[in-house]
Amino acid sequence: MGNSASTTVDPGTMYTATASASIAAARATALTLSPTSSVTGKTFDRFVQIFLENQDFSIAAGDPNLAYLATKGILLNNYYSITHPSQPNYVAAGGANTFGVIDDNFKRIDADTETIVDLLEAAQVSWGIYQEDMPYSGFQGTYVNQQNGANDYVRKHNPLVSYDSVGTDINRLAKTKNFTLFNSDLASNKLPQWMFITPNMTNDGHDSSVTVAGKWARTFLDPLLSNPNFNQGRTLIVLTFDESENYLAANRVFTVLLGNAIPSSKIGTMDSTKYNHYSLIKTVEDNWGLGNLGQNDVSAVPFF
Repeated sequence: MGNSASTTVDPGTMYTATASASIAAARATALTLSPTSSVTGKTFDRFVQIFLENQDFSIAAGDPNLAYLATKGILLNNYYSITHPSQPNYVAAGGANTFGVIDDNFKRIDADTETIVDLLEAAQVSWGIYQEDMPYSGFQGTYVNQQNGANDYVRKHNPLVSYDSVGTDINRLAKTKNFTLFNSDLASNKLPQWMFITPNMTNDGHDSSVTVAGKWARTFLDPLLSNPNFNQGRTLIVLTFDESENYLAANRVFTVLLGNAIPSSKIGTMDSTKYNHYSLIKTVEDNWGLGNLGQNDVSAVPFF
């Protein structure tokens, strides 16, 4: 599994330091990679996923900033999360199954379990994960801000680190990076073709509100929609929520497709097709002809 030249590490011993001095040392030495590629897709050439946290469809759709973003793309008004709580939804977005994960506790999924990364790498499609306030590349713990005590980066909101096929591979961990590296990769034209972006626990709405999450999403995405470095080729952005807040209602979540891969005739429209988080992987598989993982991606409905 993974890159044949990769070096295996023992999780829990190399990439979990959280003391200030240890973070500084790790940040200076942890391997960081920014691979690029230009594999032409059927509908798009770059795929960007962003998860916000824990909000029912109606509440999110009523937020003015999220409503504004919906006018810039296609609102998917029949899109559903997989389950509750957060972590299994992120796991599902990485491997098209929850693999028995039913809570937010520390989990490791066997290294023989394939993820979307295996399919991307086989097709030479570059990939990367950007996590706001991750203290250094490849970090595998949970990080509490040393200055204000805020619960910034949490492992459970990283879609791939729970998979040992990623979490024990230094070269793959090196592609799991902080937001600051998103900015530098953007500026130097080193963004990958497949991305998963997670805001911190304040900006994603988990420890704050949908108002905060909506403002962050608009502030982050609006400039990117007109940034030529970001929009090289055809870019598709999926902005969604990991799950609804109400556990007793249908797990319907606000989701919008954005980016210059969307035809101008579709901007400001609504799609009522029933989708879920497994549609994320299915859409990518179909776009680049990747095959499938043999999981819930096989029967999932793609966006195009």
